[in-house]
Amino acid sequence: MKFDCILPGTRWTRTLCLLTSTLTLLAVPTINADEPDNDAPAVAKKTIEPNLDDLTAWENSGFLKLEEFCIDCHNADYQEAEVDLTLLSTADKIRENSELAMHSISMIRFGAMPPEDSSLPTVEERRELADQLDDLVYHATCDLRPKPGRITARRLNRAEYNNAIRDLFGMDLRPADQFPSDEVGGGFDNNADVLSLSTMLMEKYLKAGETVASTVIVDPATLPSISKTFADQTLHTIGDAKLASFGEWFIRSDGMVWVEVEVPIEGEYYFDIRGGTNLRRSELEQLNEEPEEESSEKKDSENKDSENKAKDSDDKESKDEDKKRDRRRDREKYEPKESDKVNRCVMVHDENGRLLDILDFSYQEKSGPTDGESFRATLKPGKHRFFFSPTDTWIDELPKSEDRKDPWRVGESISKRVQSLTDEELAKTVLPAGEKVEISRRISDDEFSFKFKTVSIKGPSPQSRKDLPKTQSKLITRLARERGDRWEDVYKSAKINLEPLMRRAFRREVSEEEVKRYADLVEDATERRESFYVGMQQAITAILCSPSFLFRIELPESDEARELAATGEAIPLSSTQLSSRMSFFLWSSLPDDALLKAAKQDELVDGSKRRQQIRRMLDDPKSDSLGEQFATQWFGLGNLNARDMSAFGGNEEGPDVTVDDLAAETHALFDHVLKNNLPVTELLTADYTFVNRSLANWYGVELPNKDDKSKLQKVSLADAGRRGILGHAGVLTLTSYPTRNSPVQRGKWILENILGTPPPEAPPNVPELEETRAASADATLREQLELHRADPGCASCHRVMDALGFGLETMDHLGRLRPPSDPSVADANGELPGGRAFRGAMELSEMLASTETRRFADTTVRRLLSFAIGRELRPADRCFVEAILNDTEADGFRLRDLVEGVISSPPFLTTSVPTS
Repeated sequence: MKFDCILPGTRWTRTLCLLTSTLTLLAVPTINADEPDNDAPAVAKKTIEPNLDDLTAWENSGFLKLEEFCIDCHNADYQEAEVDLTLLSTADKIRENSELAMHSISMIRFGAMPPEDSSLPTVEERRELADQLDDLVYHATCDLRPKPGRITARRLNRAEYNNAIRDLFGMDLRPADQFPSDEVGGGFDNNADVLSLSTMLMEKYLKAGETVASTVIVDPATLPSISKTFADQTLHTIGDAKLASFGEWFIRSDGMVWVEVEVPIEGEYYFDIRGGTNLRRSELEQLNEEPEEESSEKKDSENKDSENKAKDSDDKESKDEDKKRDRRRDREKYEPKESDKVNRCVMVHDENGRLLDILDFSYQEKSGPTDGESFRATLKPGKHRFFFSPTDTWIDELPKSEDRKDPWRVGESISKRVQSLTDEELAKTVLPAGEKVEISRRISDDEFSFKFKTVSIKGPSPQSRKDLPKTQSKLITRLARERGDRWEDVYKSAKINLEPLMRRAFRREVSEEEVKRYADLVEDATERRESFYVGMQQAITAILCSPSFLFRIELPESDEARELAATGEAIPLSSTQLSSRMSFFLWSSLPDDALLKAAKQDELVDGSKRRQQIRRMLDDPKSDSLGEQFATQWFGLGNLNARDMSAFGGNEEGPDVTVDDLAAETHALFDHVLKNNLPVTELLTADYTFVNRSLANWYGVELPNKDDKSKLQKVSLADAGRRGILGHAGVLTLTSYPTRNSPVQRGKWILENILGTPPPEAPPNVPELEETRAASADATLREQLELHRADPGCASCHRVMDALGFGLETMDHLGRLRPPSDPSVADANGELPGGRAFRGAMELSEMLASTETRRFADTTVRRLLSFAIGRELRPADRCFVEAILNDTEADGFRLRDLVEGVISSPPFLTTSVPTS
């Protein structure tokens, strides 16, 4: 379908003051473009002026009928209900008073006027009068370049805010549940004209931003961690060991040191060990060769007489001392060999004896500095022990990791020695509190060839913590460097982290200058000695309080668009702006990356590519929000929250179903019709529904899968006496009183939500049904309502409304099917204008679907369009609604086709700004 050229409206602007220094916005009215893209749907071409035959028919018969039946009460001198129908006498006047004309058409078709005590038109006269006036209204609004209307800059409502936070951070935090309820305009809570911003709401936004920011990013410094150094008496030794004056433990080659630490949280921990070998490689090798010489001497001494043994022993000790003195003198003038530059290996085992790592330490003078080695290990919470044992192996003697064998296979080899250590044995190596260790002044390098000074454990590392939110690693892809109490590389890191977040939050590309403002917040925080994480939290809070996040603002983005807007012409929305409109309509949330990418490539102004995105989005599970948000508000299911199910008569023991169950059934049917692109009348005629265990018990049907009791499952209602949404317990409960049915409320609900013809307000001083004089003590509800309709002021409205409501009397006030013996079942019949009789809810649903198909589709499109563009519809919108209906009628008004038609209509595709 193709739309005619459209002229823009150029009326008022409005200012919204957000009660912070950074939030001052101009409301942006929107209208349609003069030249929509070639793929946009169009209003069917009509003549520039109304057909002369139509004008003649109206002036010669139509308005005369209006004078005959209506003008007596609705004229310039006596305006009953402040209505003057003389304003509809000519085509020009109808054009100027199109809203009055549409209201009059509804009253005539509904039968609300004239009242019962007045002269009444026949059914044919009523139809002819409404059709003539309707034709003139169509010509008046659609032939002369219809205007799609204006839309104020829109604040995110509670559902949109919650969904945006969910999709932005991947966490369903629902902060908007604490916001005040959104006002409703035109049946929906996303109506821009009622989404105001109060002082309290601004405070809520600030608090919500802080809460979200501190949830998605956590400063690891505020979480449990360890930073512990073991030295001196807290560094335990196994085997002979001596403590030097500077705190080093000197141990033998077969000794080890160990520590015990309580790990608070799973993550990667950093180990730093200070130590070194006291003997060079060549010295250690020489020392290891000496036992062979001693063994030879020992054999010789055994052959001597026993009286010489004491002398031999003294000689041996003297020789040992001589060797040590000789090595000390040699060391002073020792020239290190090339092999001495190789480091000595130390094995690290955990409490299970598993080899964690192999460290290598260089040679250090006994009184000199220590070498430092480190490693990282991922640890689980709890108590852990770590054992450090020097070896006589040098690092160049180890083969490559993949070629190693026990005991050198890191992560696999098990030390039986460590594994065999008992708690009792280890406890003996722990010095009692307060006990001091004697400092050794003379320590033999030959005996105690390795020294350990400290073992430090710190962690977990920020990136490895398991108690950090999953969002943290996604939001902080680059971490600034911490140096003591200062942070380095802050601005660059913040910019890299914030730019993709801002792009998603603001639903558009962001400039360098914009990113800089938020990155500066992070840098300012670190300059105040706050952490980089705190700075990121503050930047995210600012992003969530920005007008670019909280409001959907549609301003011209190009010079060409601004020039067009300056002339008062409508401007097509850009691809970026369309991405937001589409996502908030179909998902009640932000555009995803795919949609933003399409917008960046300017694809959404192309009709075929836009339709590809629409279909992709409708296939996404997030499109369930159309059922949860749009369908809920269309059918008024949100009002179920005010129902106390336990207060309903016949349900005193408490509800077997919850109001969430009742609403979910209707959501599921709507989603099913949408996802499968079924005719919209399937909502009325579906001989199936979707139930969980509670609803299955409520309806008395069997669950196909009894093992999955909570999930909604499709069940047949072929023999259940109900069809579509008119048989849903949620709708029936919503339109009932706690103690009885209300045919009036049920009929009114059908008129408003199915037929799109809300009945007028009741005349003043008309009593409620309970106050009406009863026909008899045991009068049925139908008899009482007939007496109520005896009042001419009530009869015209109730004639159709009550008939529709009584069609649902086969089900009680809780939506349960009544037994055939119930007297109310006999009242479940009625007749609509044109002699359309029905009996029971099933026949009513099927009759409405077959005889009011276009009317129900019209109601659907009007509600969809109002929800999609965030404003109430006006008479001129009828042109675009008709175009969508004409385009989809051949295929039976399929729901997905209607949704696509709405998105392709000029009211959705265009915007405007004040000419000033």
